[in-house]
Parts: sequence; structure tokens; C-alpha cells
Amino acid sequence: MSFITSIAINGAMISAVYALIAIGFTLILGIRGVINLTHGALIMVGAYAFLVSNYVLPPLGAFVVGITTASVASFLVYKGVVQYVEGNDLVVSFMTTLVLALFLQQIATMLFSSSARSLAPLVPGGVAVGGTRVSYNNLIAFVISIAALTLVGYFINRTRTGRSILATSMTEKGAVLTGVNIDRVNAVTWLLAGGLAGLAGVFWGSLQVTSPTMWFDPLNLAFIIVIIGGIARSAGRSSALVTIGYLQTITVTVFNPSYRGLFSLLLLAVVILIRPEGLFGREYVE
Repeated sequence: MSFITSIAINGAMISAVYALIAIGFTLILGIRGVINLTHGALIMVGAYAFLVSNYVLPPLGAFVVGITTASVASFLVYKGVVQYVEGNDLVVSFMTTLVLALFLQQIATMLFSSSARSLAPLVPGGVAVGGTRVSYNNLIAFVISIAALTLVGYFINRTRTGRSILATSMTEKGAVLTGVNIDRVNAVTWLLAGGLAGLAGVFWGSLQVTSPTMWFDPLNLAFIIVIIGGIARSAGRSSALVTIGYLQTITVTVFNPSYRGLFSLLLLAVVILIRPEGLFGREYVE
């Protein structure tokens, strides 16, 4: 029973963090049609911003700095580069964001070396839940992740700016005709996606490790969740991230941590072969 409880608790917590990783990625993909490979690098930026600022600020202050830094970096990526290429071929934006991600990785390597580091937890210590020892940092990550996702859902569906973002994702021309400011929508979308990446980076860096190459794993997770669930389908994303979260938790608990992503990739391959539009996606009709 304690084994099952441990998997249930840990799987729920890691799934919440995975949701943070995926939602920012899908915002840019679903609304702007850009495969934003800098999303993983922005997670790294948030983690390092927290690491550096934590030397001079309390954990809460460093937490805010990590989120803000990634959000501003995301906005600069859009205004400085992506806005000039997003209307071109999909491959052009794909390669551009890949180059930007590698550039940010190189900057991080120059500033901090390639050595992996561990972020200090927001709150040290832990508590026993159902016979399973859970750190306060994991509990905080779960609660804040759920709260952030709830607020994002409310913002997108209930506010004027959020509905403008939804309208733009459906048809940009139609949104313009109804008076939507596309430049403002783009700016808000990239700022929001970057803030979510920074939030995910703080938790990912404390749960895993912080290094210049740490952005590969969360970016892979975002791809897997989007492909399995189906692009722009919230039900699909939710099902996919819970599936991946528990699958990886079981893999780590039963087998070995080094096999963490193996079965997720196997599941991805099966979905691509059987249902390439995703479990909840809709098939494209030419």
C-alpha cells in the first residue's frame, strides 16, 4: 500500500510540473504556430536567474526574479528575432529558435561552466503523507503549479485579453477585423509563456539539476505531451501529461532512474504510428 501511495503522490506532483512545462510551449505553438525551441532554454534561464539571485535575496525574492527574468527574455526573443521570421516557412522559425536556444546554452556555459548544480529548495524539510515522505519543496511545486494553471485558464477564457488571444489562435484576420491588437496579443503571449517557463525552471532545477544543457529534457517532454495529446487540445494535453508523469514515476520507482524517458518515447512512437494526430487531436483533411 505504501508503494502505491508513493507512486500516486509522486506521479501527481511531477505531472503538475510537467503541465507547467507544456502549457507555455503550447501557447506559442497553438496561437502563433511557432515551434518555439527556445522554450527549453527559457526554463534554463529561469533556473539560473533563481540560482544567482538566491545569493543576495530570500528564496521568495529569488523565485520572483527567476520568473520575471525568463518572461522578459521570452519577450526579447520575440521582439528581437522571432517576429521577423514567424510568417515565413515553419522550418525557418524552427531553425531560428533552435539557434537561439543553443546561443543561450553557450552563454550559460560561459557564465556558469558546464557543471551541474542543485537549486536550494524554497522551503527545506518535509512531511509524511500516507506513509510517504514528501518534501515541502515538492508540495509547494504542486500547489503553485495547479494555481498557475488555474489562473492561466481563467485569464485565457474569462478576460478580454485572453479572449483576444483565443480569437487570434482561431483566425488572425478575423481577430484583426474585430479590433484585436495583434502586436499586443503577441507580446502578452510571449511574456506569459516565458513566465511559465521561468516558473517551471525554478521547480525543475530544484527537482532535477541545473546545467546549461538542462533544457533538452523539458523540451522533449513538451514535444511528447503535445504530440500524444494532440495540438491545441486541452483535454489531450491533460491526459498526456498525467500519463507521462505516472509512467516516468513508475519507471523510476520500479526500474532505474536512468530509464526515466525510455517508456515515454516508446509510447510516443506507438501513438505516431497508430494515431499521428494525437489521442485527442483531429485528423487533417486536405
